[in-house]
Amino acid sequence: MKTTAIVLGGGRGTRLGFTLPKQFARLKERPLLDYSVERFVALKVDNILAVLVDDYMNYYQPHSAIATIAPAGESRQQSVLSGLRACPDDTDLVIIHDSARPFFPLRALEEGLKLLGENWYDGLALAIPSTDTLVETEAGRVLGFPDRQKIYRTQTPQLFRFRPIKEAYERLQGREFTDDLSLASAAGLRCGLLEGSQMNFKITTEIDWLLAEGLLSSGGLELV
Repeated sequence: MKTTAIVLGGGRGTRLGFTLPKQFARLKERPLLDYSVERFVALKVDNILAVLVDDYMNYYQPHSAIATIAPAGESRQQSVLSGLRACPDDTDLVIIHDSARPFFPLRALEEGLKLLGENWYDGLALAIPSTDTLVETEAGRVLGFPDRQKIYRTQTPQLFRFRPIKEAYERLQGREFTDDLSLASAAGLRCGLLEGSQMNFKITTEIDWLLAEGLLSSGGLELV
């Protein structure tokens, strides 16, 4: 089955204080976005597509493995739809990934692609169980404590059968969702979770950036 990976690079990353979008800033020797591209090369997907801001050429020379560049939208959701519309017609499975997570595990994705290919699910997301005590509040008052054993924190990449997720994105335009799996679930698709990784953190703050540099310098990261 033909698999396309969509790497989202349409944000501006202003919280890090860079003069350029953070996905193009150099983490050690390479642009942040390229770490995700190289993981998809290692996964041996059939096609890699990047969704980029319209002025990306001012900051970034696209990685040679990127076959297609689609324009970013006003929101993440619009950017994903732009990427889905730009996928090759023969795409069977699609992986949607935020470039701010450069260290995602490959073995879980291999397992997920197999499950999708065997039609067990329409959509899967990497996720890790919550280890913290959770509290629900309203107007500053504590209402309750959800059972953390039932709570997971989703990550990207998220994987889908291509036709169902594209149709879901087209149909649910105008509604807001926090990620692709929540949109897929709202559309009635069969959704599940894959084992994520604590290493697959999202680089949002300066501390995250420094942690990523430290992990790269230590040599402790592997394409697992």
